[in-house]
Amino acid sequence: MHWPTQFTLLIRLVAIGIASLALLSAVVFQSAHAADAPTSPTTKVVDGKVQMRNFYEVLEDLLADFEYDLKNGSISGMRDLAIRNLALSEGVPPSFKSHLELQLTERILKTTKTRVIQCLPCRAKRTTVTGDQVIISSAETNPLELSRIAKMSGIAHFMDVAFNYQISGMVLSMYITEPETGGILWSRSYNSETSRSSAFRRGVDYSQIDDARKATEYVPTIQYRVIAYYLFERDVGTTTGTLGLGFRMMERYDNRRKEVGFELDYLRDSSSLVGSSATASTTPQLYGGLNLTLLFMHAWNFIGPEENYNQVRGSVFAALGGTYASGFLGGLIRGGYEWRLAKHWGVSANLGYRPSGTAFLSGTAAGTVAGFEYGVGISHLF
Repeated sequence: MHWPTQFTLLIRLVAIGIASLALLSAVVFQSAHAADAPTSPTTKVVDGKVQMRNFYEVLEDLLADFEYDLKNGSISGMRDLAIRNLALSEGVPPSFKSHLELQLTERILKTTKTRVIQCLPCRAKRTTVTGDQVIISSAETNPLELSRIAKMSGIAHFMDVAFNYQISGMVLSMYITEPETGGILWSRSYNSETSRSSAFRRGVDYSQIDDARKATEYVPTIQYRVIAYYLFERDVGTTTGTLGLGFRMMERYDNRRKEVGFELDYLRDSSSLVGSSATASTTPQLYGGLNLTLLFMHAWNFIGPEENYNQVRGSVFAALGGTYASGFLGGLIRGGYEWRLAKHWGVSANLGYRPSGTAFLSGTAAGTVAGFEYGVGISHLF
């Protein structure tokens, strides 16, 4: 009597078991292939795992780059502007066009004093009947009509925008033209893969990947720094511990991989700073008074394809110059290794050699200065 009910229950249990196995297999398959999933503009890979990024977060990076150019005043034609055309790639909903136009208008109004004009006649279509033919025309394809509309509406420049969304990234392209001549005043494409905002998020200085910084369009980058030294220097017949203050000016080239410039140092005998008694007047003290060390320097930076401020970077430097002190003028060869920390700090280990030089006291030779120097330095970079 109860056999059909028990048989039905058994069938249901078997079906539930099969469905559970299928679901478990799908989860295992998805986990096994997660690392091979293609990354899109809304994904990022962290520790081998694909994590989703919001579509509008990536769009914000592109708009932030556009806003940066607005603030810098690098966009020409920002006067009495009208957004004429806005094209979207396949797969992007048409409703997104209005959102993007509003976002661009908001950035322009917030950052500049440009008057943004809404040009409805620019996008209007006109229908005329000629005989048995119906002709549909648009001002977009009629330069004379666009020029007439611009004069009537007080429009000085037109902006055209194209938004492309693909698996590999987003690209926002735009250019500004003159209505009368059609001449292009400014044009640029913003790529989500190389955006300024994403570079800052990775801890990378964008100027090293900016198009304007390429080797084919070389722009010098001058870097200044102040250095605090503690060096063991060769003095007349002895080695003296000194505290030093240095100023270095370097030009960075080869996309920041190399530097060349000068360094100026002042060294002071550390014992004279704590009130120790002076050495006999028959022995000159090179670092007890005025002295200057001038070096011509070259450095090689180990930063990889791009400099990341979130990581410790290395640099090897070599220098050639000399030291002037009262009664002494001698050469100096110095080298060392530096660890760059964050963006503005560095710690260096220094090793140098002073060729034999003669120190004079009241016009009389008082001894020779020769041997190795060594010590450490802490730098603050500007």
